[in-house]
Amino acid sequence: MFCPECGSKNEDNAVFCNNCGMRLQEAGIENPSAPKKREPLTSGDKILLAELGVAILSVIIFIVVYNMQYSAKNIAEKHVKAFFEEDWNTVYDTMYVDGADDFMDKEAFVTAQQINETGEKQHVAVMSVNKISGGFSSRAYHVVYRTEDYSDTMTVEMKRKGLLWKVDDSDIYIIKNYTVSVPAGAKVSVDKIDVSKSVKPSEKLEGYDTYVIPKVFGMTHYVELSGEELESSGQLHTGYNNGNAEEDLPDSIIKTGYNEETIEKVMKQAESDIEEILNAASENKRFSEVSVFEDVYAKNKEYVIDGYEYLRDSVFGNGNSKYTLTKYQITNGEMNGSLPDYYEDSVVKVDIKGNYSYANAYIYWDGDIERDDGEGTCSHSLYYINDGGTWKLYDMEMDMGGVY
Repeated sequence: MFCPECGSKNEDNAVFCNNCGMRLQEAGIENPSAPKKREPLTSGDKILLAELGVAILSVIIFIVVYNMQYSAKNIAEKHVKAFFEEDWNTVYDTMYVDGADDFMDKEAFVTAQQINETGEKQHVAVMSVNKISGGFSSRAYHVVYRTEDYSDTMTVEMKRKGLLWKVDDSDIYIIKNYTVSVPAGAKVSVDKIDVSKSVKPSEKLEGYDTYVIPKVFGMTHYVELSGEELESSGQLHTGYNNGNAEEDLPDSIIKTGYNEETIEKVMKQAESDIEEILNAASENKRFSEVSVFEDVYAKNKEYVIDGYEYLRDSVFGNGNSKYTLTKYQITNGEMNGSLPDYYEDSVVKVDIKGNYSYANAYIYWDGDIERDDGEGTCSHSLYYINDGGTWKLYDMEMDMGGVY
């Protein structure tokens, strides 16, 4: 190096000038060719480098684990195993589900499969999974598997959902337009999901609120009913109408029972109705003139008309000019309300049994009149169905105790 004071040349590492004694280090003159000293790393720098290394390693590990756990191929294999082992939680997690309402969530799926499952769980070993078609958004795999009893193959369709691959076979589990018809005004839940809050009912059947759920998992579901007049109840119901909400509605009917207070109310109505029906028949009134028949259940109206006209014309003799039942009176009557199970509808049956007395007259061809009177036992039954708080006459059976 050269001294900045006298210009003399000195050794590169000299501290003082060998000519004038100038301190070369204080002058700040450095030899450009001399190696520069590296500044030592601070503790903060060391931490930053360590964190960067961990981040890079984490990304590498994530990519490896993702490819091992969440690749389309691995999801297909996982789904097939879970299906045969009836591991429904895993089946749902690996399945593409379009929809996010209560009937499409995991709990609804698992519940439906547990109700419908056969109980024939099988351990399965997947032998190979090979891609046969597809690209970025969809793929198909050929899966070879072996159970304890046999080996077979299947094609698994895959669909991308965000960053994840899902098996696109949810349609094999889904029933469209699952339909339940419940007594009008009743609260209904399907698999613990309150249908009354999420689905608007229609009146496709007289006396019923009909709920059509667009999509559910499985054909069989646990249906619960409750209401002010009902006995709370639950039952398994299987309903399938080929995806058409207009078909097979009678199969959708959910029968239920009524509480004692309601049955007693219907019995009081029946007590009044039976008296009016008998009086109307004895007075030869037309069906349309009897107030009891103003609001008969439409499906059974013709049967009720036939029953009344037979009572009026044949029993009371209004259709026969030679015979007349002049008196019919029920005494010591007893009433009983019940819920018959031989009707597809939820009806209340009221039995009216008791003694009766009668008097009749028969006019012979020559004008002679033969009078007869007597007594016996009788049994009448009136059936009622609830239509949104109004109890309609559903059917009737009139056993006059041999007075014909």
